[in-house]
Amino acid sequence: MEFKILSHAGLLVRNKPGKSLICDPWLVGSSYWRSWWNYPPVSKDLINSLQPDFIYLTHIHWDHFHGDSLKKFRPDIPIIIPKGNYTRMKDDLFYLGYTNIIELKHGERFQIAEQFYITSYQFWMFLDSALLIECDGVKLLNLNDSKHMGLTLKQIVRKHKPIDFVFRSHSSANERLSYQIVDEPNAPVDDLERYIKEFAQTAKATKARFAIPFASNHCHLHKDSFHFNQYIQHPLLVEDYFKQHQIQSPQVKVMVSGDSWCSDSGFTISDKDWFTNRSALLAEYLQQQKDSLEKFYAQENKTEIDKQVVVAYFEQFTATLPYFIRRYFKKVHFTYVLSAGETTKYVYQINVHQGRVVELPPDTPLDHATYPIQIHTTAFIFLRGIEFRIFSHMCIGKRVFYKVTASQKKYMEALNLVFNAYEYDLLPLRRIFTWRSVESWSMRWREVVLYMQLAKDKLVYGKLDLDKYLR
Repeated sequence: MEFKILSHAGLLVRNKPGKSLICDPWLVGSSYWRSWWNYPPVSKDLINSLQPDFIYLTHIHWDHFHGDSLKKFRPDIPIIIPKGNYTRMKDDLFYLGYTNIIELKHGERFQIAEQFYITSYQFWMFLDSALLIECDGVKLLNLNDSKHMGLTLKQIVRKHKPIDFVFRSHSSANERLSYQIVDEPNAPVDDLERYIKEFAQTAKATKARFAIPFASNHCHLHKDSFHFNQYIQHPLLVEDYFKQHQIQSPQVKVMVSGDSWCSDSGFTISDKDWFTNRSALLAEYLQQQKDSLEKFYAQENKTEIDKQVVVAYFEQFTATLPYFIRRYFKKVHFTYVLSAGETTKYVYQINVHQGRVVELPPDTPLDHATYPIQIHTTAFIFLRGIEFRIFSHMCIGKRVFYKVTASQKKYMEALNLVFNAYEYDLLPLRRIFTWRSVESWSMRWREVVLYMQLAKDKLVYGKLDLDKYLR
């Protein structure tokens, strides 16, 4: 068998007769409104060589579920997805024109070909999944972005040991770095080192032979997010961590787009160094994509918003919230500051408790005593969040900036959780009690136990100690 790294989170696995599976094929262009780009870029020759028999999508985030890349493949190709409590992945694939969708339940095994099987393992309230791949006697655990730990990770390891390769993310893909605490400017908003530490802990817990830093090989090229490149934890930093902590097993291997492993010949890894001189290479990459970026800037600058669209969205959103959530936000106002070009064009003050939207003049003095929770982004991104019901994606792209006071930060974090719950069919609450949802969670009882353990830790010790669940 052979596996090949395709991209940021793209993986190709092929058996000896030539049957192939691709996971999370983001191959072309950018993601999250020109913010995320594959790093290193994926060669056109590699893209054109791909003729998969099956595709597996771990979850719905655009750097994994990438519409433009999926269009490279025929509409009747079998696309396999995790079967969680919601149907959005399937619905969106049908919307894109794909007709052969296969849903796998948690722990369900599926045969790709002779001696070629996959098993899907779900995790997290807002559905993510890992994929255990068995091909010609070799076992690969593609954890990707999923944060399996405790009983959920033990389930996978016990059932499938020994595991040969484990793939996992190792850098930030959340909104934490997008926070600015205006009255505590030196307050830390994220612990960057913990991502690599958790990669190492998880890799060791799987007892795999090799650990591949994966699903974090991207960069930022948009002018609003380019500065976030300095915070990306790239694979050489993972390799250094293993050396500093004298971790011999599993053996870490740095692999980027085009690199591969074959059961007959072992590793084939390019000798090009993409990380030591990353700043110069990023500047070159930025220049290569200049025309694409400029066209997008012009598109963003022309965005117009109809206030009634905003009003209709938040009225509908608030109507799905149970009383206890609405009450939590009763005295809280969220101020969206939306730019189009170099100037502020729209300012909306939103009260989630009532579902009320007030439009303020664009030149409103936005002092933080009066407006303690400000969300700065573009009118284009805000409108896309409404049109496609993807507010939960906005913060991932590193193009939304939260300027909040320390005392009000918790409300912004809570709102982002509620957006996720709304868009992942956990709201209204009755959706939790559908047969599909009950079936999914009953199969994932180990995860429910993990959440109960974490809740106990928070109540008893006042903090979450994830280390003990990653051993």
